[in-house]
Amino acid sequence: MNQKQINRLEMYQTTLDYLDVHNAVWSTVPIIGKYKNALSTIVTSIKTAAADQADARVFIGKSLSALKKNIAAKMDILDDMLEAYAVDTDNAELTQQANNSKSDYFGLPNEDFEIKVKQVIGLLETHLKAMADYGMSEEQLKDVKADYDQFLTSRGKPRNYQVASSVATQDMETLFREGTTATEKLDRVMKRYKRANANFYNGYVAARKVVDN
Repeated sequence: MNQKQINRLEMYQTTLDYLDVHNAVWSTVPIIGKYKNALSTIVTSIKTAAADQADARVFIGKSLSALKKNIAAKMDILDDMLEAYAVDTDNAELTQQANNSKSDYFGLPNEDFEIKVKQVIGLLETHLKAMADYGMSEEQLKDVKADYDQFLTSRGKPRNYQVASSVATQDMETLFREGTTATEKLDRVMKRYKRANANFYNGYVAARKVVDN
């Protein structure tokens, strides 16, 4: 990657990080989750495509630890929904399987962490439709799957879920064009917060700025 591409990739990652931190603000708007997941998949694909380039080492994105912490936080929220559903349906086995905290996830060795996350994602997929009343959505599941794939990629492993995997075969320039399209779509839907939540919107705009080195 050239420096311009590295700077743009950093902006994509900063934007994703900002949306992750402020998930509670926008999570009730499914289209934002859809566009965010598209951008996350593109970022993972760019890193995969650049893996053999020496200059790709200049930008690695989130550290493995930060990625793990982010996934653990998301799984904690999803586990709470799954546990609530399990209790209401008198499913003792599912209740036990869903009884995991952020620290439970984060404290696992990476290999065990991968196994645990994949296991619970499988449970969430099984009960996805039934959990709609508990706030569970397909976009939330896609979001954590995209992060999980990025975690695997950072560990030198093949992606598991291949969310929107068709982008993986595209060349670098095409991927960056896709990234521009994804962020522009995000920009349009985020304008809803320009007056409704100015602090959040201004933070998003700041995250979207490309910093030239």
